[in-house]
Amino acid sequence: MATKTNADIARQREDEVMLLRTRDRLQFREIADRIGADVKNTYEAWKRGRTRLHAEAAEAFGAYVGEQLATCRQVIDGLMPMVIAGGMHAPKAGEAIVRAMDHEAKLLGLYAPVRANVTVTDEMTARVKALADELAGLDA
Repeated sequence: MATKTNADIARQREDEVMLLRTRDRLQFREIADRIGADVKNTYEAWKRGRTRLHAEAAEAFGAYVGEQLATCRQVIDGLMPMVIAGGMHAPKAGEAIVRAMDHEAKLLGLYAPVRANVTVTDEMTARVKALADELAGLDA
């Protein structure tokens, strides 16, 4: 198990490799020469750095989505009594609630496209061709 000092050194090395690879666009051999390591360890440091940065970004994104969902919930909860009571501001409050619910749905990925596995058979192709021929005959 790595000591705190070794872990800090490894993270510093990963950060340095990531910076040289992304900012300076250096090849792994050039990075290895610059930091005094072999190419394999340089590549492994880059992979560890990318994995760590991806995890940090996912965590930050999750926190952001959570904050946004909480804000939407507060807007909906705050405006709902106004809609229920009616009155002259109820339509505008209702529109704001619909916009907040729309934002919630987008954050939750409810509008994401759905993949469909569609197979086309020879019979379907023949029927489409026959229909196309029939339509072409109508133009004549």
